[in-house]
Amino acid sequence: MSDRDPEKRTFTDKKEADALDKKLEFAENLRLFLEAKIEGIGEEMAEEIGLLIAEHKDQMLIALKGKPEVLTEIDQEQGNVAPITTPKKASAG
Repeated sequence: MSDRDPEKRTFTDKKEADALDKKLEFAENLRLFLEAKIEGIGEEMAEEIGLLIAEHKDQMLIALKGKPEVLTEIDQEQGNVAPITTPKKASAG
């Protein structure tokens, strides 16, 4: 599902709902951990990182077990690779 607001989601499958609950609970606890361990990270950034790791937990586990290259394959598999660009300054003229 692409809707990020858990309050607006409805499920017909209890297994799917339980899986989402587990993922969100993990992400929340990871957010709290990151905020406690990384000074100045901010709640929003910690939440984004928590959700990202929760979304890719299987690949993270593989990486932690000695195959970190799987992390570079995540976006390539999903076709979500986008270049990072620096905003151009407006020219005065």
